[in-house]
Amino acid sequence: MPRIMISATGTNCGKTSIVCGLLKILKDRGMNVKAYKCGPDYIDGMFHKEVLGVESSNLDSFFCNKDQLCALLDNDKDLNVIEGGMGFYDGVGFDDKGSCYDISKLTNTPVVLVINCKGMSSSIGATLRGFIEYRQDNQILGVIFNRLSPNLFEGCKEVALSLGIVPLGYIPDIKEGLFDSRYLGLVTPENIDEFNEKIELIAMYMSQYIDVDRLLKVAKCAPNKLVYEKPEVEKKYDCVVAIAKDEAFCFNYDDNVDMLRELGCTVKFFSPLEDSHIPEDADGLILSGGYPELYAKKLSENTELIDDIRLKIQNGMPTIAECGGFMYLHKTIEDEAGRIYPMAGIIDGECSKGKRLNKHFGYITMTASRDNVLCKKGEQFTAHEFHYYNSTNDGHDFKAVKPVGGRNWITGNTTPTFYGGFPHIYFKGNEKVVYQFLDKCSNK
Repeated sequence: MPRIMISATGTNCGKTSIVCGLLKILKDRGMNVKAYKCGPDYIDGMFHKEVLGVESSNLDSFFCNKDQLCALLDNDKDLNVIEGGMGFYDGVGFDDKGSCYDISKLTNTPVVLVINCKGMSSSIGATLRGFIEYRQDNQILGVIFNRLSPNLFEGCKEVALSLGIVPLGYIPDIKEGLFDSRYLGLVTPENIDEFNEKIELIAMYMSQYIDVDRLLKVAKCAPNKLVYEKPEVEKKYDCVVAIAKDEAFCFNYDDNVDMLRELGCTVKFFSPLEDSHIPEDADGLILSGGYPELYAKKLSENTELIDDIRLKIQNGMPTIAECGGFMYLHKTIEDEAGRIYPMAGIIDGECSKGKRLNKHFGYITMTASRDNVLCKKGEQFTAHEFHYYNSTNDGHDFKAVKPVGGRNWITGNTTPTFYGGFPHIYFKGNEKVVYQFLDKCSNK
């Protein structure tokens, strides 16, 4: 199973651009490739999908153990390309958990390190040496020098070779290939002007300056067989789960959808922007995260669907409403221009735009204060929170605790058939939560 991880020394080093360019090159060669993103990020997977035309998966060692991570890798692909998150060693605080370093070790994946060389010369060598020597058991085998002045490459190449690292080439500073940022990471592919042209440009530069064939040889250094126990499916379900999916609700983990299908569920997508009703045969409802504030007017005007969703939830349809979906169920949402629009009113509160990233962000462990649709009182599951919008009613049914420092807060609105809150849940690492939800959907 050839596989490669493209990681970096930190954020804003060009990982997404380089991975998308690489995927474009490999696709043009006729290779059957699958992409992955380290960590809980939704948006980079959208870039992978735009390039590949297939879904992308997440690999997250905060949520998943080794067996679960290895089971996510695809044996049937010519190559698994894993995009790192943050810096290579960055996990939960100074713990390795959740880091690209941790994931590369657990999956025995070779790593290509990307260094943003803008404004550096000799410090490039110091940076590379530091990453190589920081952990002796790292999987770093190759390096790409991004935003490098061409006349510095020979010196960088010599440093890499002296450290036993394969210099795979460099990319000059191409401003036209940069992706703009939105407040929640990268903008979605649909919102990038001339997206395909940017990918073509990046791929062209990479074909010229990066030794892709040598990179593929590095990928083949990965052991063909991973030793792990495939997670068992405890039970099967015969139910229909309706999931919100459109421009306003675009944050769906493909792994979550896959897991529902693996457990026997029929998944039906619907659009809160366009549809008048959720699928008639739905047994359960998932309102995904996304950008409802960007489409607040149109969502508010679709009163027929709002009425349908409100009635279904009030009548006890098992429902998970995360982040943007949670916002949609409030009395009102403030859009980016400060205009207020009425919404579903299931949550007795209002959503407004914050001035900065909400202080409740990152990985958390949630402990239930009462029985609910996801778990019993006292039970725990892991989640992730990242949002700029605020609610006047975050809820009071879970205690959320950060893994480092113990900072905590109360969050989550629940009933025996409902969960609504800002935290996102990754199903593959929280199987008991999924079984509990589907038990409710199946009336078991």
